[in-house]
Amino acid sequence: MNALRITLETLYRADVLKRLVAGATTGDADAFLGAAAQLTWTGGWVDALRALVPLGTVPDAIRSAFQHVWDSSVSQEFGLRRTMTYDLLGQDQLLVDGLRLLLPEIAQTPLTLFRVQSLADYRAGRIGVWWDGDRSSALSLWLTTSAAREHDGTAVLLKAEAPPEAIVSGQPDEFGVVVDPRRLASVRELSVLRFDQEPELVAA
Repeated sequence: MNALRITLETLYRADVLKRLVAGATTGDADAFLGAAAQLTWTGGWVDALRALVPLGTVPDAIRSAFQHVWDSSVSQEFGLRRTMTYDLLGQDQLLVDGLRLLLPEIAQTPLTLFRVQSLADYRAGRIGVWWDGDRSSALSLWLTTSAAREHDGTAVLLKAEAPPEAIVSGQPDEFGVVVDPRRLASVRELSVLRFDQEPELVAA
């Protein structure tokens, strides 16, 4: 019975991904969004973006439809933005590549952005994709866009100058700006936070 269930689940996921890619390829926004709504298994968006990113491009109809759902889900607890973020924890580059594929290109201006993240990751050269225009809310953004295991130990508050080509999604007054860390002009360490101290020290 378990083997049968696994087989059926595998076939179901393959069918959802097939319909998702077909919708993206043909520009059928309804089919694409319908399949996207069925990406309910853990890691569903990882599977989806691994199938979509190799396409290289999608019709404008898909980008417009995806942008509408992405933008409207900013404050939804179980909306597309939150679901994709959780599914893609630890898969930052895949998230960036997927959003570049699925969102329309919008003219941006340079931004000064802030980010809190694990100090160990920063010292190892790993810089995350979620940034905030307000340094006082950078900690909250990190806690909601990162895995719990990253919250142990010491964190660092970073400041970056993001040129237009580094900005993938968002504005500084929204819930988070997604950037491509490879294209950041500069990243500077502002302060260090130990989790046995008050969070306000991060923004000092």
